[in-house]
Amino acid sequence: MIVLHALRWVMGTVRFSIRGAPEQFLNQCARNGISLWNIEKKETFTACIFAGGYRHLLPAARKTKCVLKVQERRGMPFRLAFLRRRKGLVAGAVLAFLLIQVLSLHVWSVEVSGNEGIPTEQIESVAAELGLKPGVWKKDVQAKLLQQQLMNAFPQASWLSVNTSGCLVQIELEELSEKPDLDTNKRACNILAKATGQILYMEVYAGTPEVKEGDAVVEGQLLLNAVVEDTYGRSTLKHAAGKIIAATKHTFTTQVEMQKEIVQETGHVVTQRSATLFGLRIPLSFTGKPDGVYRLEAEQVRLKVMDSLLPISFYTENWVEETRRTVPLSQEEALEKAREDVALQQKEQIGDAKITAQEETVEVRDGVLYYRVDVDCEENIGVESEVFLQS
Repeated sequence: MIVLHALRWVMGTVRFSIRGAPEQFLNQCARNGISLWNIEKKETFTACIFAGGYRHLLPAARKTKCVLKVQERRGMPFRLAFLRRRKGLVAGAVLAFLLIQVLSLHVWSVEVSGNEGIPTEQIESVAAELGLKPGVWKKDVQAKLLQQQLMNAFPQASWLSVNTSGCLVQIELEELSEKPDLDTNKRACNILAKATGQILYMEVYAGTPEVKEGDAVVEGQLLLNAVVEDTYGRSTLKHAAGKIIAATKHTFTTQVEMQKEIVQETGHVVTQRSATLFGLRIPLSFTGKPDGVYRLEAEQVRLKVMDSLLPISFYTENWVEETRRTVPLSQEEALEKAREDVALQQKEQIGDAKITAQEETVEVRDGVLYYRVDVDCEENIGVESEVFLQS
């Protein structure tokens, strides 16, 4: 029944009334092989027929002197009747269908997944240089060859695959994880002093001490020797290890100009819009790049359907006008900035060393603040130095 109802809807049906001698008319239709259904008698006889067969009823109606009147039309032919007056709409639909068929033969988008340390833009750029980008023919995408070329371009990837799904090409990869050097503790190395100071205390785990607590040492001096003698007087090379805590002094300096440049927006914004179709940039506005001092704010919107990227994106550039002027900087503000700079230097050079004392020196001369900090600290001055043996 479902198939029959579907067929009738596609073909279209007409319900009509019969006035005159309906019994004779129905008998004449049966003799002529005309199929009718849903024959009912209420005020008048009514019946249904396929839309295309209604004109074949006219000879039987004339012969039996009956009057037929259409009461209802149903089905697809009547729903689409308006298209007869809109031939351009039909032509547009046909062209759109053909265009979609042609576009389906191209790559619409390239997606990258699994990367953490490697920027997505870098992978997409290399893939584009190798011929994989939106707009290329799908038949020209050689997945295995691209996979090998991308693996050569990104040796930091442990594996990489190129998969095609419809009009989407997916580049999936996994990056190499850094493995610890298991041979580090097997290598022979000395412990040298990375800074000048006086040794406060020592914790020796391996190696032969060359200094003792209370000794003054200079930068680069040998603290723990990799050569170790056993009780029989035989010498072996070890991986020297230990903690050498010494009192050290460091000096950090910086200078800050007593003025700063501030940036203010004027409120004038120039907007440029464009669209990208299969990698082709199409301008949507024709304003050029403005002259003067402007800050660029860009936004790209990529269209998606069912979580799949389309080969269409919209790009908006906002050029915000700015003015720059120089204003004086107070000594307190300059000193705060100088302290921030020195704090960064301390973090880079002495890390988490314990600071026992520090002395600040501040001087303002010719519009510049000169800042100096002398620091006394306790730090581990031991640094490993590998011993290379000649074979």
